[in-house]
Amino acid sequence: MDITPQDADRQPCQPWDAIPRWPRRLITIWLLYHVIGIIAAPLVVPPTSSLMRSVSSVFRPYLQTFYLNHGFHFFAPEPGDSTLVAFMVEREDGTSIRGIMPNRKIWPRLLYHRHFMLTESLSYIPDELSEAWHESYARCLARKYDGRKVRLTHVRHFFPSPNMVLDGVPLDHPDSYEATALGVYERDTD
Repeated sequence: MDITPQDADRQPCQPWDAIPRWPRRLITIWLLYHVIGIIAAPLVVPPTSSLMRSVSSVFRPYLQTFYLNHGFHFFAPEPGDSTLVAFMVEREDGTSIRGIMPNRKIWPRLLYHRHFMLTESLSYIPDELSEAWHESYARCLARKYDGRKVRLTHVRHFFPSPNMVLDGVPLDHPDSYEATALGVYERDTD
């Protein structure tokens, strides 16, 4: 079958030529907006300029809608104290189990990360929800370890100062922890 010069003019030269020009332009504009927004998200982490805050405000609704701005404040430039939850579960037979969340030995690592984020969220929950939040932790631990009573403790692990690091103080030194009792919770016997 021979292709005449008139037929060759009608056939697209490139795959994208099959798409009309206006949708291609919209896609290009969206891709540029998306990429600039992704770049702007970490650049707004303090310390930053008011110019960067202004630029990022243009992208904030888009980034928040699609959850593309997560994590930057958590890791940089100055991460905060770690939040851990120590627990003791008493069983019906009188034995008890002690542990800490998140447990570094937990596997797969994604599960560790999930526990880590759950304990970190204790620092950000509103006061009116804190008791319900603590009770939910206790309920899960009682169910997991078949316990009747659960004692929870909030443990803050402070970020070491530069002097502590220079002095060779280990990261797990007892002075770098602060414990606050969250409460004792009895398991419902329904």
